[in-house]
Amino acid sequence: MSEPQQTSVSTPEASAKTWNGTSLSDATIKEVQEAKYTYTQCVYKEAQKQGYTKIDSRVATDAVIKQCEPDLAKIREVFINEGVPEIIANRYLKKTRVNMTRKILQSLMFAEAARKSGATQ
Repeated sequence: MSEPQQTSVSTPEASAKTWNGTSLSDATIKEVQEAKYTYTQCVYKEAQKQGYTKIDSRVATDAVIKQCEPDLAKIREVFINEGVPEIIANRYLKKTRVNMTRKILQSLMFAEAARKSGATQ
């Protein structure tokens, strides 16, 4: 007498739920790249505003990143609509946010140091 077989991970139902990173279409990748470009432009434009030169560079960086958070959320929306698991989408957003934060902080700290040394007005 054989026992009933248990469903294994290789069933079509299970593999349909498994997300494959290479399954993103070219259109989706292009949409993500455009949204990321929009976010990057937002951050750079926001960081250029004169008000941020009068406050601490860390506080200014935080304010810049928060101002552009809605643009970053568009990337998440594209991923979720495409069926990318939330944990992967969130990890990508975190990486993007951290990279931009580092770049902007470095830029603002450099500008602050230049101002203090008298190199610029």
